[in-house]
Amino acid sequence: MVWIIAAIVILAISVYFANEYRLDRKAHRLRDGSEEDRRLASELQDIARNMDEGKYLYR
Repeated sequence: MVWIIAAIVILAISVYFANEYRLDRKAHRLRDGSEEDRRLASELQDIARNMDEGKYLYR
């Protein structure tokens, strides 16, 4: 039973960090685009930064 809980916790943590990584990568690709793409990249970086600070952890 404990191993199931541990597996769920590990899965949740990896999904959280994978989502943050995906946002950072998308922002990096958009930085070289048009003005709208650069604005979206800035917003995605802000979201990823807020995830780092734990602001979106409990949403």
